[in-house]
Amino acid sequence: MIIINNINKHFAGNSLISVDTTLIVSKIIEIEDLVFFVDRNNYVKSINVLSNLKYGIKEKKFYTANLDELDLIKRAALDNNLIIKDKPKFIYVEILKREIHPKSNKLFVLTVSDLQREFQIVTNTLDSLEGRVLVCALPGSLTSSGLEILPGKVMDIESNGMVVGYKTLSFDKEGLIFGTKENIGKEFII
Repeated sequence: MIIINNINKHFAGNSLISVDTTLIVSKIIEIEDLVFFVDRNNYVKSINVLSNLKYGIKEKKFYTANLDELDLIKRAALDNNLIIKDKPKFIYVEILKREIHPKSNKLFVLTVSDLQREFQIVTNTLDSLEGRVLVCALPGSLTSSGLEILPGKVMDIESNGMVVGYKTLSFDKEGLIFGTKENIGKEFII
C-alpha cells in the first residue's frame, strides 16, 4: 500500500504520495507532472502528484491505495527504472506483553505479533493492554499529520512502529483502533 495525502484544499489538483519514509532521498526525478523523490538505488520515498485528475487521485484527504489502482504512476516509475515498494503501512497486531518502560513510568514497552513476527513498540497509550488487537503503523508509513514512522529507540528501548488511533489517521473519532483475533496480520485500509 501507498499513502495518499490530497492537498487539493491548499494546492489545487495536487497530492503527496508516501511510499517508504525510511529511505533517504539522494535525487529528485521529474517526469511530466510527477516528481519522484528517490534514494541512490532508485527506490521511491515519495511522489508529488501535480495533476490529481489525470492520475485518478480521489477527493478524499488522506487514504491508502494499492499501487495497481494508480496505473499511470506505476508505469511512469517502471519506464524510468524507479522502484516502488508496495508494502503494508498499517496492520492489526496482538499485544502479547506490556511492561512499564525501565526509564519512564509513563511509557510502556509492548511486544506485539502480526502472526509473522514479534516486535516491540514503545507507547504512552493507557488502553493498549495484553491480549488486545489493535492497529499499528509500521516503519515506512506516515500519519495524516505528516509524522514519519521510523524504526528507532525511545529512551534507549527499541521501537519498530507506533500504536495509532482514529485521529492519527484522519478519522473524526477518538481512541485507538481495535480489532478482533481474526484481524491479526491483516492490513488496515484507510
